[in-house]
Amino acid sequence: MDAVAATYLAERLSVSRTSICHRVATRLLKAFPELINTLRSEVVISVETHMSEVSAERLCELVRAILIFNLPTLADKELEWACGVLPRSGITYRHQASLIHWFFDEVRLLDLSAGEVAITHELEQYMLDVLDRSYTFKK
Repeated sequence: MDAVAATYLAERLSVSRTSICHRVATRLLKAFPELINTLRSEVVISVETHMSEVSAERLCELVRAILIFNLPTLADKELEWACGVLPRSGITYRHQASLIHWFFDEVRLLDLSAGEVAITHELEQYMLDVLDRSYTFKK
């Protein structure tokens, strides 16, 4: 991973986090309305904002940490935990894979350099591979 491009991408994510995460959360809720039932009923903010906070923003911070420390393996434990715990609340492989895919789709809408785009594809594929292994191992 190109360290300079990764640093720039981490900064872009920091600046654009709120808008990216809101769009991803909105897309998730539109595609998977059943996710509304997984959110706590005492939510006083909008469903989209809550979904953004508990899913997309968490993913964004994980991606930023991976970029800053150049450690894709930071995703391993997080995704292994997610596939072990989230299905109990109705969050499936499909939901998690969509979150990852759509997050990186939104990031690629930013004005990125070729190096930054390459990193987004590399990280997206890495995270999807970890998710696949985690669900395969779980079976």
